[in-house]
Amino acid sequence: MIDVDKNTCPHNHVCPLIRLCPVDAITQDQDGYPVVDHSLCIECGTCVENCPKGAMRQL
Repeated sequence: MIDVDKNTCPHNHVCPLIRLCPVDAITQDQDGYPVVDHSLCIECGTCVENCPKGAMRQL
């Protein structure tokens, strides 16, 4: 399962991972944190590998 470390994510910008996700499983909530839709996520690791702050983690 992919999860967001809210202590690491700056959440003050448009998350670049939204456009990188090959299955459109990442959106952003009203506070600016990325949200992973686990029903769509294929756990490919693209977001984990490309998060500039290292805030995405695979559990």
